[in-house]
Amino acid sequence: MPPRPHSPDVVLRNFRIDLFSAICAGAYAAVLVAFMPVVVRRMGGSSFDVALVVAAPFIGHLLSPVFIYLLSGLRPAHVVAGTTTLSRLVFIAGMLVATTPLVLALTTLAFWIVTIANIAAYTTLMAAMYPDGERARAMGRVRIGAAVAGIASAAISGMVIDAVPATFVFAGVAAISLPGALAFFWIRDEGHEAPGPRRPALAVVREVWADRRYARLLRAFTVFGLGNLMNFAVIPILLVDHFDAPNAFVGGMAALQAATAIIAYLVWGRLIDRGSSLRLSSFNQTLLLLVPLGYLLAPNVWYLLPLSVVGGIVNAGFDITFHTNVVQAAPRGKVLEYATAQSFVLGIRGTIAPFAASALMGIIEPRAVLLVGMTFMVAGLAILYRVVPEFAPVNESSRRAVATTEVAAGP
Repeated sequence: MPPRPHSPDVVLRNFRIDLFSAICAGAYAAVLVAFMPVVVRRMGGSSFDVALVVAAPFIGHLLSPVFIYLLSGLRPAHVVAGTTTLSRLVFIAGMLVATTPLVLALTTLAFWIVTIANIAAYTTLMAAMYPDGERARAMGRVRIGAAVAGIASAAISGMVIDAVPATFVFAGVAAISLPGALAFFWIRDEGHEAPGPRRPALAVVREVWADRRYARLLRAFTVFGLGNLMNFAVIPILLVDHFDAPNAFVGGMAALQAATAIIAYLVWGRLIDRGSSLRLSSFNQTLLLLVPLGYLLAPNVWYLLPLSVVGGIVNAGFDITFHTNVVQAAPRGKVLEYATAQSFVLGIRGTIAPFAASALMGIIEPRAVLLVGMTFMVAGLAILYRVVPEFAPVNESSRRAVATTEVAAGP
């Protein structure tokens, strides 16, 4: 059964709910992402503990096919709302009892596993909520709300986290995000495709992998991502051990990154709706090379501030293209399956890379590990630039589909 057309009134209603939810989540996510690995290290956590925090969302991606199988047949909006609410409650409970770096890391892991359980449902939901020509711009505007909230929460948290136990700060911002999670129960996903029969998750991944063009794309993302995510595990350790960055400075970096993302979301949304999500994703990943290069060359902590600007641009682009890439690459009616495969492959590289970096730091110094990561990133880009031209922009595909229908129908 084909999806029903997008009603303007329903699109606007969904957008307002999506925006409110993003503002609540942005206040929470900015603090969690910026401070959790740093706090774990400051509490005496090992490189393994830091790697576990960095790997946590990707372990969630690795397990996502299992949850997609278990949750298939349910309304995407209810899956997103239910898992998001549960993940925050789990996180709050863990923060209230955590006393060691390992417990902090394990609580973060539990949070991300439950959160990422909805990744395919969320991608399907975005396709249902917004028309093709408006989706990226709408998602960009929603994320501007998240970025504004992130600026405030990161800056305030950076100033108070030394005076208030960090676990209380984490629990507090998670509680602030709960109303936004619950709001998704009121989303109307009238455009979503009727779910097919429940299928084993690995069977879905194998079927998608048989699409050789998409498999090559995933291989390119995997090689690049291995290097990038190795660097993710190194950067918090450099901030604490090498640069001795104060918590207030880390909060300032996060606030600057969120402020940059506000502008970047507007630009990315317009560019993606007018062209190819995958081509822009290639440019975004090329730009990301500046971050490890900056950490290698920076003589002191103040030289890291421009990297927050780059991070804001790159994170905004990734946040949107992670979903719009699937919409562009997947055949009509296969978005859920392709999103499942993308999430699973992301989980593999994101689980391996931080622990590989942790192991390498036992042999070579952290900045040498950054060089290893950059080598993988360059290799992945070389593959990506060969594969991307094989995919038509989503708007071009839509225009061709409409033209074919009109020709078949006659004058």
